[in-house]
Amino acid sequence: MMRTKWLRLAVRDPGDILRWAGEQDARRLDDFRHRVIRGREFVSFRLVPRYPIEIGTSDIIVVAHVVDTRRRRAARAAASLCRHGLEAAGAILAAIPARPALAPAAAAALRPPAPARRSLP
Repeated sequence: MMRTKWLRLAVRDPGDILRWAGEQDARRLDDFRHRVIRGREFVSFRLVPRYPIEIGTSDIIVVAHVVDTRRRRAARAAASLCRHGLEAAGAILAAIPARPALAPAAAAALRPPAPARRSLP
């Protein structure tokens, strides 16, 4: 029976995952899955190394998550505030009644006549 080796990896940037996998002397990387759960990014993939694994399996399932930093939390909070502000502004604009449009003849009557043109002698 083949067993699967699981590995948890915590990184600061999603790019660190591929850099780490490149350093592991991997023969193959496949089955990538990217998920965002409650604002945290999770990446899982299957890594087939060139070296033998001692537990009787030929691959490792890596589950990596991006560590939440203050900067990332602040950016997420700012984006949330902007999104809620835009939704509130849209609700306010939707509540304002629209003015009825003028008929084309009435709009033409409101325009002043064009000034007379002088021709050159």
